[in-house]
Amino acid sequence: MIRFCVLWLLVVVAPVSAQTSILCPCPAKASCSPGCKPAWAGIYPTVLTPWLCGGCGVDIQALDQEIRYQLFGGVNGLLVLGTLGEGMYANDSERTQVISTAVATTKGKVPVIVGIHSGDAQCALQQLHQAKALGASAVLVKFTGPAHTPFCEVLGYYEALSSAGELPIFYYHIPGSVDRKLKPCEVIQVLSLPNVVGAKESTLDLKEVQAHINGVAGQGKVFLSGTALNLTQFRGIGGHGAMCPEAALLPMDAVAAYETAYEVGDRKSARRQQRDLFVLAPLLKGGLITENGARMITMTSQDLKLPQRLGRDSSQARLKGALNLLGVSMNSTVKPELPGLSAWDRHLVTSTVRKIEQR
Repeated sequence: MIRFCVLWLLVVVAPVSAQTSILCPCPAKASCSPGCKPAWAGIYPTVLTPWLCGGCGVDIQALDQEIRYQLFGGVNGLLVLGTLGEGMYANDSERTQVISTAVATTKGKVPVIVGIHSGDAQCALQQLHQAKALGASAVLVKFTGPAHTPFCEVLGYYEALSSAGELPIFYYHIPGSVDRKLKPCEVIQVLSLPNVVGAKESTLDLKEVQAHINGVAGQGKVFLSGTALNLTQFRGIGGHGAMCPEAALLPMDAVAAYETAYEVGDRKSARRQQRDLFVLAPLLKGGLITENGARMITMTSQDLKLPQRLGRDSSQARLKGALNLLGVSMNSTVKPELPGLSAWDRHLVTSTVRKIEQR
C-alpha cells in the first residue's frame, strides 16, 4: 500500500512530467532493434469513464485524477471512450466532456486516442470531426454493423474516414465483440488505406495477428495488443506495444514490462514482469478464474501460438472499484446496459487489491 500512497501523493501534487516524443525516424518494423521506437509504439491505458452517481454526466474530477495517475506511471498515450471506456454508450455531450478533459490533463505530453464505435459512416465521421476539433491525436475505429454487411461496405466505411484525412486512424480488431469479423485478407485491405496507421489487436490468436503484420510489411504500420498479458509473445511476432486495461490499473508495471521487452530487449525479465500482471486476471475475466490459472493458460497458449478464446465479460465496474481502492477516487457506476458490481465482484475487487498491496 505504501507504493500506491507515494504514487498518489506525487500524482496529486506534482505536474505531469514531460514525455518522450511519440515520433521516431524508424519505421514500424518487426526487426526494429531494442531502443528504437517507431511512431505510436508503447503502452496506452484503456481509460475508464467515471460517471456521476446515477450515470448522467461524466465525473470530470475523477477522470482527471485517473489520467494523472496513469501519466505518472509513464504511459505513452491514452485511449479514451474505448470498449472499457464505455464509448459505445456515451452521448455526444459526454464524449465532449471525456475528450476535452483528457486533452486538457495531458497538455500535449502524450497522444490522446478516441474510440469510435459505429456501423454508420456519417456517425463515425461526425465523431471523427469532434475528436479533431477537441484536440485528439488519433481515433480507434470499430465497425459495429450487422454480420451480413458485405465487405465492400465495410471497406467503404473505413475509406470514408481515411479520405477525410483529419486524424490518424487505428483499426480496432476485436472479433469477440463484433458481429462482422473480417478475414485476414480483408483486415490487410483496411490497414493499407491512407491515414490508417495501425491496429489494436484485441485477440489472443497470434497467428491471425502475424498474418496482419506480414500482410502490410514495409508500410510502417503499428500493432498494439489489446492486453499486456501476452506482451512478450506479441512483441516476438513484431508487435509494438499494448492498448490495454492492465495499464489503466497498474501503469508503472505495464510500462516496465514493455520497456524491458521492447527497449532493453531483456525477454526473460520482461516475461517475469508480464507474469506479475496476471494479478489483475480475476478482475478482467470475472467468474471463478484465478491468477495462477489464467497465467498458466494464457502464457502456455501464447507461447505455442494457440488461439485462446476471449469472452465478452464486462469488467468496467470491477476495474472502477479496484481503481477506487488504489487511491483514484471514483464510484463503480456504469451505463445501464452494463452489469454493476455483484457481491462476488466486490470480493474479487477487494481480494485483488489486497494482493497488489502485499507485493
